[in-house]
Amino acid sequence: DAPAKLEGTWEATNAARRVFRGFWTAEVAPATPDVALGTWSMVDDRGTTVMAGTWSARRTPRGWRGAWSARIGGSKDIVSGTWEADDSTLKGARKLRDLLARSGQKQIAGVWRLGHAHGNWWLGPRH
Repeated sequence: DAPAKLEGTWEATNAARRVFRGFWTAEVAPATPDVALGTWSMVDDRGTTVMAGTWSARRTPRGWRGAWSARIGGSKDIVSGTWEADDSTLKGARKLRDLLARSGQKQIAGVWRLGHAHGNWWLGPRH
């Protein structure tokens, strides 16, 4: 079986309530339905990509946990961090693949971290 390919938009805020947004893609292999690998990008208000990278996720008994990294603009600078969502986001989703697919109809939320910086994130349908 081919991996399920999913995509959508994301939005995040930091502690100062600054808003960031962009796009994500994911692939979930049938053999590992609770593990996802994907790409993500951050865009500015004009829609220009200002950061792009990869992410991963794994379902755990208490929710889902993941890591992300990205290259800033055209530079060689790479940043990385973690993110998670609690188990309330998994209600009704038997597999992580189901949860990601559901983001097309229902907003999915969690938290992110980068060193001491942190905030909230939301996944939604691709516009």
